Amino acid sequence: MKFGKDFRSHLEETLPAWRDKYLAYKSLKKLIKNLPPDGDPPPVAAAAEVPAGDGDGDGGIALGNWFARVLDMELQKLNDFYIEREEWYVIRLQDL
Repeated sequence: MKFGKDFRSHLEETLPAWRDKYLAYKSLKKLIKNLPPDGDPPPVAAAAEVPAGDGDGDGGIALGNWFARVLDMELQKLNDFYIEREEWYVIRLQDL
Protein backbone atom coordinates (compact mmCIF):
# COMPACT_ATOMS: atom_id res chain seq x y z
CA MET A 1 0.00 0.00 0.00
CA LYS A 2 1.28 3.44 -0.83
CA PHE A 3 2.17 5.85 1.96
CA GLY A 4 -0.54 8.39 1.11
CA LYS A 5 -3.36 5.85 1.21
CA ASP A 6 -2.04 4.24 4.37
CA PHE A 7 -1.62 7.64 6.01
CA ARG A 8 -5.13 8.75 5.02
CA SER A 9 -6.74 5.60 6.40
CA HIS A 10 -4.73 5.86 9.63
CA LEU A 11 -5.79 9.48 10.03
CA GLU A 12 -9.47 8.67 9.49
CA GLU A 13 -9.33 5.87 12.06
CA THR A 14 -7.44 7.65 14.82
CA LEU A 15 -7.84 11.44 14.80
CA PRO A 16 -10.38 12.68 12.25
CA ALA A 17 -10.65 16.05 14.05
CA TRP A 18 -6.98 16.72 13.24
CA ARG A 19 -7.41 16.06 9.51
CA ASP A 20 -6.86 19.70 8.54
CA LYS A 21 -3.76 19.99 10.76
CA TYR A 22 -1.63 17.58 8.74
CA LEU A 23 0.53 18.49 5.76
CA ALA A 24 -1.24 18.38 2.41
CA TYR A 25 0.85 15.37 1.42
CA LYS A 26 -1.01 14.51 -1.78
CA SER A 27 -1.02 18.03 -3.23
CA LEU A 28 2.66 18.57 -2.34
CA LYS A 29 3.50 15.27 -4.02
CA LYS A 30 1.70 16.43 -7.18
CA LEU A 31 3.65 19.70 -7.13
CA ILE A 32 6.93 17.82 -6.82
CA LYS A 33 6.02 15.62 -9.78
CA ASN A 34 5.40 18.75 -11.86
CA LEU A 35 8.78 20.32 -11.06
CA PRO A 36 10.94 20.14 -14.18
CA PRO A 37 14.56 19.01 -14.13
CA ASP A 38 17.04 21.89 -14.15
CA GLY A 39 17.04 23.72 -17.46
CA ASP A 40 13.94 22.05 -18.91
CA PRO A 41 10.70 23.95 -19.50
CA PRO A 42 7.78 22.97 -17.23
CA PRO A 43 5.16 20.53 -18.51
CA VAL A 44 2.21 22.17 -20.27
CA ALA A 45 -0.34 20.96 -17.68
CA ALA A 46 1.77 22.22 -14.78
CA ALA A 47 2.37 25.58 -16.42
CA ALA A 48 -1.38 26.07 -16.85
CA GLU A 49 -2.00 25.49 -13.13
CA VAL A 50 0.80 27.74 -11.86
CA PRO A 51 0.34 31.48 -11.48
CA ALA A 52 2.32 33.47 -14.02
CA GLY A 53 5.89 34.32 -13.10
CA ASP A 54 7.61 37.64 -13.52
CA GLY A 55 7.19 37.61 -17.29
CA ASP A 56 10.67 36.41 -18.19
CA GLY A 57 9.30 33.13 -19.57
CA ASP A 58 10.98 30.95 -16.96
CA GLY A 59 8.05 28.84 -15.80
CA GLY A 60 10.30 26.29 -14.06
CA ILE A 61 11.51 28.87 -11.57
CA ALA A 62 7.94 30.10 -11.07
CA LEU A 63 6.80 26.54 -10.38
CA GLY A 64 9.66 25.98 -7.94
CA ASN A 65 8.91 29.26 -6.15
CA TRP A 66 5.24 28.35 -5.99
CA PHE A 67 6.08 24.96 -4.48
CA ALA A 68 8.33 26.65 -1.91
CA ARG A 69 5.53 29.02 -0.91
CA VAL A 70 2.98 26.20 -0.60
CA LEU A 71 5.43 24.11 1.44
CA ASP A 72 6.19 27.07 3.69
CA MET A 73 2.47 27.64 4.33
CA GLU A 74 1.96 23.95 5.13
CA LEU A 75 4.91 23.93 7.53
CA GLN A 76 3.63 27.10 9.21
CA LYS A 77 0.24 25.44 9.65
CA LEU A 78 1.92 22.42 11.24
CA ASN A 79 4.08 24.61 13.48
CA ASP A 80 1.03 26.56 14.67
CA PHE A 81 -0.72 23.30 15.52
CA TYR A 82 2.23 22.06 17.59
CA ILE A 83 2.48 25.36 19.46
CA GLU A 84 -1.26 25.23 20.16
CA ARG A 85 -1.01 21.66 21.47
CA GLU A 86 2.03 22.51 23.58
CA GLU A 87 0.18 25.40 25.19
CA TRP A 88 -2.77 23.12 25.87
CA TYR A 89 -0.52 20.57 27.60
CA VAL A 90 1.24 23.25 29.66
CA ILE A 91 -2.11 24.57 30.90
CA ARG A 92 -3.31 21.04 31.60
CA LEU A 93 -0.14 20.25 33.55
CA GLN A 94 -0.52 23.41 35.64
CA ASP A 95 -4.11 22.40 36.46
CA LEU A 96 -2.94 19.01 37.66
